[in-house]
Amino acid sequence: MRRSWMFCGNASVYSMVAAMSVCIAATCSFSACSGDSEEPSPESPTYAESRTVLVYMEAENSLNSKVSSDVAEMLLGMKDNTLYAKDRLVLYVDDVELPRYYVIDKNTEARSLSELTPVLEYTEDVNSSSADQLAEAFLQAKTLCPADSYGLVMWSHASGWVPSSYAGDALSTRNSVSMPRRSFGADNGKNTTSNTGSEMDMMKMARALEKEGGVDFILFDACFMQNLEVAYELRNATKYVISSPAEIPGPGAYYVTMVQALFKRNNFDAEILQAYYDFYTTVDTMYGLVMSSVQTNALPDFAAYMKKVVAAHREELLMTDYSNTFNYRRASWTDYLSPDLYDAQGLMKQVLSADEYTQWKQEVAKVVTCKHASGWYSSFNNRMNPIDDELCCGITMHVPLSRYESSRLKLNEYFLKTAWGKDVWKE
Repeated sequence: MRRSWMFCGNASVYSMVAAMSVCIAATCSFSACSGDSEEPSPESPTYAESRTVLVYMEAENSLNSKVSSDVAEMLLGMKDNTLYAKDRLVLYVDDVELPRYYVIDKNTEARSLSELTPVLEYTEDVNSSSADQLAEAFLQAKTLCPADSYGLVMWSHASGWVPSSYAGDALSTRNSVSMPRRSFGADNGKNTTSNTGSEMDMMKMARALEKEGGVDFILFDACFMQNLEVAYELRNATKYVISSPAEIPGPGAYYVTMVQALFKRNNFDAEILQAYYDFYTTVDTMYGLVMSSVQTNALPDFAAYMKKVVAAHREELLMTDYSNTFNYRRASWTDYLSPDLYDAQGLMKQVLSADEYTQWKQEVAKVVTCKHASGWYSSFNNRMNPIDDELCCGITMHVPLSRYESSRLKLNEYFLKTAWGKDVWKE
């Protein structure tokens, strides 16, 4: 599908093809992508890579009101004096206005979204829950601000690996089901704050990012995205997935400090995880938090190990009563039509022997690094929920229980189509 663009600073309207042909030359006129040089960061004196981070803000939903405050935080965070001149944020913003792109670097003078000038604007609405649109945005970020390293922040509503309840990505099918399961995002296609709309399927997201060359990290500033199913699907699209297996606090990441972590050169996954965690454990402590980082190149070995665990304990896994197992969100058939989100460690403690469980914790520690407060707030039960260290590793795992199958709901059928479902659970 061709897109219509407005190339900012020029009254002409370009098609997608025309816009792409002028982007590289045009970026020379953008101060945010000027390529000015400076002394290397004190963090690593000989390290001279540039990094571009795309912040994909899908806010044509109830999060529309959060866009301005988060962008203001990003603008303040980008003033950090340890950043390189070639470190840039590219913001893709789809809220109640038409989608548009902004570029921010450490020299950007604006202090608010209203003071920023888009570098590219769409002249018609697009479906930001389409994986093709994500790929297009990533390609635009690379074209506007070429770099040696790329990162991605996925900013919206979400519900993990659970499939989209909508029939497709086209505008005409956005409202085919009344109760959405937000795999990622919610684009209502009406420039309103309604959450009813199209969602992005995880498998399509992974293939789109792989096609464009992938990124060094993905930070999901969204709820429920740290699942083994999601991380494994993204294993060829990114080196690290940083996210929460639970609900994140309403304000999301505190971008004043988060932006600085996004551009760290060494151990950036740990820095991003720490930045998210620190704010909600030292500054805004009323919500609590569970956050983790997954090293995706360790996932194939872990999947091979888990295939043996599942083969040895399939009956116990499918027949165990999990009513008291550590759960980030209990199954709901009237709200999000979604399964339970059990922490993988809590599940394994239910079915493994003591020695097997000890080994399992050693294996999962090679993949997942978790940080959490003493609890987290959930809107589903409207209270703080305590966290037991012994039951929490910071990533969820689906067990295809019979109660998730019905003529109305076929979650297990979809689960077995995911890469994790096929590689770990299929006999």
